[in-house]
Amino acid sequence: MRVLTSKSNRKYRDKFILVIGGGAEIDKAKIKAKRDGKYLLAIPTTGSGASETSHAVKWGKTKENIKCPNPLSIRPPFEIKLPREARRNTAFDIIGHIVDYLNVCSDNELVELGMYCGRLIEKHPTNLTHPKSYPLTLKGLPHGEAIKEVLPECLNLLWERK
Repeated sequence: MRVLTSKSNRKYRDKFILVIGGGAEIDKAKIKAKRDGKYLLAIPTTGSGASETSHAVKWGKTKENIKCPNPLSIRPPFEIKLPREARRNTAFDIIGHIVDYLNVCSDNELVELGMYCGRLIEKHPTNLTHPKSYPLTLKGLPHGEAIKEVLPECLNLLWERK
């Protein structure tokens, strides 16, 4: 096997930017890659979703979306240990993305999202909202409505988790 590096292969010299970080760092790198005409490899360290979008957000006095090519995302090849506040903020950002998606997705996409969540449940069984909702479901409340009833309390627990 031959390993090509930027030094050994002039064709690819200085064609890539590698970013390892959260959403803000990935967005900055997307803007730089676009400006410099380079490819971007992104290793996200939070669940911001920036590594998967075709725009970068530039914050100033207002929010500006800048159209950029999607980076090539690579799952982190190392274990990530987020500080408590970063983990909490990442979790709430993901919840916000899911709520935004649920607001506009088709019924087929909703089913697909449910299937994906089911695969995640296989990795880590339900442990917060569902156990709290079961008594309500057993009393006859539809399962989704029971989840809705306990969700605010569970979000507060997630926010306060140490």
